[in-house]
Amino acid sequence: GNSIQTDVCESADWYNSKFIVLMAANMNMTRTPDVHFISEARTEGTKFVVLSPDFSQIAKYCDEWIPIQAGQDTALWMAANHVILKEYYIDRQVPYFIDYVKRYTDLPFLV
Repeated sequence: GNSIQTDVCESADWYNSKFIVLMAANMNMTRTPDVHFISEARTEGTKFVVLSPDFSQIAKYCDEWIPIQAGQDTALWMAANHVILKEYYIDRQVPYFIDYVKRYTDLPFLV
C-alpha cells in the first residue's frame, strides 16, 4: 500500500518509551537512520507492536503484529482513546495526564 510519513515525534525519544505502536510505516525502509532507536528500546524492555496489513520488514522485529485492514484503523484508535480517557480521566483524575493532555495534545476540549 501507499502511505506517507506523518509522525512528528523525536526518534531519539523512542529510547525512553515503554510501549511503541507503529502503523503505516516500514521503518527499515523509510527511516533507516532512526530505526536503531527501536532496537535499543526493545533491549531495555520496551514492547513494540506493529499495525500493518502485511508482515513487513519491521513487523518481524515486533513483539506483536496486528494485521489490521483498511478501514479498521479508525475504530482501533477510537477504542484506544476511549480506554485511555476512561482509565486516566473518568474513573480517576490523574493530574499528570490532565496536564499533559492540555499542554501537548489537540484534545484539551475533552478534559
